[in-house]
Amino acid sequence: MSQIVHQIHDSFKSFTGSDIGSISKAISAFATESGIAAKSIGIVHVDSANELLFSLGFRDDEPGYPVELTAVTLGHIDTLHAGGLDKLDEALSSAAAGIDGIICHELLVTPTGDFTAVFLTHVG
Repeated sequence: MSQIVHQIHDSFKSFTGSDIGSISKAISAFATESGIAAKSIGIVHVDSANELLFSLGFRDDEPGYPVELTAVTLGHIDTLHAGGLDKLDEALSSAAAGIDGIICHELLVTPTGDFTAVFLTHVG
């Protein structure tokens, strides 16, 4: 079993981009070049700039490893009504089932309520 101490971190690097693919390339390059151990992600769509703002949490006091982002469109899920959160949980579990090496995930939600699950994964 893993130990929580290996997940605790207090270093962050921010990125911007117009899509998950370009941000994935940037964080993958950063992780490889810097030799960091990625631990967490945060992502939000900045409507006024029509850009994604992404943060990567990491540690630099342990061996690094290659990472990438995988985005899976979950579609529109009405989370404000009964059963909506259960549907979201089911959609996340279904999306994760086809992805290896998940470290963590984040939800990106459009103004119309469409969900995209963004997974940070260990490559290799």
